[in-house]
Amino acid sequence: MVPECQPQKETQRIVMSFSASVGQLVLRTIGWSEWDPIKLNGSEGGWRFSDAANEYDRYMLRVLDGLQRGEPEASLIEYLVGIEVHHMGLRLTLDTRPRAEATVTAIRKRLERNQRP
Repeated sequence: MVPECQPQKETQRIVMSFSASVGQLVLRTIGWSEWDPIKLNGSEGGWRFSDAANEYDRYMLRVLDGLQRGEPEASLIEYLVGIEVHHMGLRLTLDTRPRAEATVTAIRKRLERNQRP
C-alpha cells in the first residue's frame, strides 16, 4: 500500500500546528537523527549544511499531526515504513521499523513535553 499524499491545504494546517507545538528545527532534527532512511546525514557535513535539510519535513509533520489527532502510534510507524519502502523505493531492512518506531516515539515525547503547563 502506498501512503496517501496530503492536499496542500491540509499540509498548511499541519505546518501552522507544528510551529506552535514542537518547532521546525526540533522536528527536522528528529527526522535526521532518528529516521534518515536515505542516509544523507553523514554526507556533506551533515543535514544542517545540505541543500536537502527539509527532505523529511513533510513526513515528520504528518506524524506530528497524527499524534495530535490521537492516531495510533502503530499506524504512524507503518506510515513511515510505507514511505521508505513504497514511496522512496528502499528495501525493508532490519533497522527500517526500529527507526520508524524511534522517530514516532521521539516526536510523541517532544509533543508531550511541550504540552505540559
